[in-house]
Amino acid sequence: MFYQMKKILKESIPILSLLMIIQIFGGQILNFHLEKFLMLPILLMFIPVINGVCGNVGSVLGARLSSGLHVGYITPDFRGKELRENIIGIVILSLLTFCFIGAIVYVISTSFKLVFIMIGAGMLLTLGVICLCIPTAIVSFRKGIDPDNVVIPVLTTGADVLGILCLLLMVKLVGI
Repeated sequence: MFYQMKKILKESIPILSLLMIIQIFGGQILNFHLEKFLMLPILLMFIPVINGVCGNVGSVLGARLSSGLHVGYITPDFRGKELRENIIGIVILSLLTFCFIGAIVYVISTSFKLVFIMIGAGMLLTLGVICLCIPTAIVSFRKGIDPDNVVIPVLTTGADVLGILCLLLMVKLVGI
């Protein structure tokens, strides 16, 4: 059998322990900038939406990369047609999703600034998740670690921390 509990635990526990510490720092970033979010409470609603969407999109990409590496139709060398097509698909999916969410934000708030913050932060986070997903999947595969054991936890933690940073960056750029 390929999947063995001992192997899964051996590969997962160290990375999950590290990711718990990173999540604590992510929470501290949010805590440090809480006043900005409390000035405009709708921004607090953006955090779970952006993190959730990008976490889900990243998980899809991570699962596709892991499966592709296992089966052999994606090569572990950071290039190739299949990898490029998966990235393009994820970017298009994110763009459509965040434009739809942006339309909902506009209906709720009638503020184009909030729409730009939502779409901009979402697309920045999507790029960050892609840049985190590909190396995590390929490096873990090259080192003999099952990407299924590390890619999704790394992506969800990365999306949580980067999501707050992208949202803060877009708030600063748009000027609210």
